[in-house]
Amino acid sequence: MKKIYTLAAAVMLGAIGAQAGQLFVVGEATQYGWSLDDAQALLSTPENDNIYTGTLYLNGEQEFKILASYEWGGTEYGAAPDASLTDGKITLASGTNDEGYGKIKVAEDGNYLITVDTKSLSATIVKSVYQESKVIYSSLFMVGSATAGSWSVDNGTPMYQNPDDPCEFSAMDIELNEGTFKIANTLKGGGTWNGKYWFFRNADNENLMALDQPDDLQWSIVAPGNYNVVANTATCAISIKPADNTGIADIEAGEAPAEYFNLQGIRVENPSAGLYIVRRGGKTFKALLK
Repeated sequence: MKKIYTLAAAVMLGAIGAQAGQLFVVGEATQYGWSLDDAQALLSTPENDNIYTGTLYLNGEQEFKILASYEWGGTEYGAAPDASLTDGKITLASGTNDEGYGKIKVAEDGNYLITVDTKSLSATIVKSVYQESKVIYSSLFMVGSATAGSWSVDNGTPMYQNPDDPCEFSAMDIELNEGTFKIANTLKGGGTWNGKYWFFRNADNENLMALDQPDDLQWSIVAPGNYNVVANTATCAISIKPADNTGIADIEAGEAPAEYFNLQGIRVENPSAGLYIVRRGGKTFKALLK
């Protein structure tokens, strides 16, 4: 029988909520056009800072490109000369101010899982299984005195999108201080503190988020520690629970049903050998599968 070996905090690979790199998707194919304030971020993974991923709704036969920052004049990515999206794959080229590459198009309207490799200069852009509603956010960011980045929006704690349910975002096993936080849905716009770029604590139910409400209501962390935070932009539900990841024990895999997540908090249906976050029997811990 396969065993799961939980890991003590002293040997963990670092906080899951560590700052991620970002790329920004802009263009007529997006729901916000060329507005950098609204530009959605693809996040790099903790395992590989050259790989960026996220799911967004794209308009078919409309152009978009990918920026390395949310300002004009920096590095930009698009289609390599004579390249086009074929079978969900495309070769990229980099440049600046629309030079050195071409814009990218998808053939049909829909939600697309976008994965960009800035080292190999390649991308996959494939239709998501989820098509129930338009996905307008590809990442969220926790900002506030309870987070490692405090009130710096650019240093917000990233919440990773679940590719199987792209309206669900999670920050797993992140260290939070005593204090408060709210959630930005974009970085550049969030820096303006305009309420439309923020999810706040619902005035009537702290387990719900409210977008662009008049009062600056935030969630409070009373006891410092590691937490799992999961938010759903479709239902506006939010869960903030302590993460139980201390101690070393051997746990037989058959004891209770378990949910597995990779180190960026994305659910894994069929885990192989490696390090995972495991949720089982009301407890969450890091574990090494062998």
